[in-house]
Amino acid sequence: MPSKHRVTINVSEADYQMLNALAEKHRVAVAWLGRQAIIEFLERHQQENVQLPFSLPSSNERTGSD
Repeated sequence: MPSKHRVTINVSEADYQMLNALAEKHRVAVAWLGRQAIIEFLERHQQENVQLPFSLPSSNERTGSD
């Protein structure tokens, strides 16, 4: 089924390197890893009926950059 929407995210350099290494190891695209992660996240939170935190840290807060 072709994708109908594009989602763009920013990740840290370390996360990007880990994603690339994982993609190369399993001979898949980084985009495929992203789609799988989103699918698993949505399935898990739909099944568990878990409420997400109200205030998620921004990428600057997580990486310590300004």
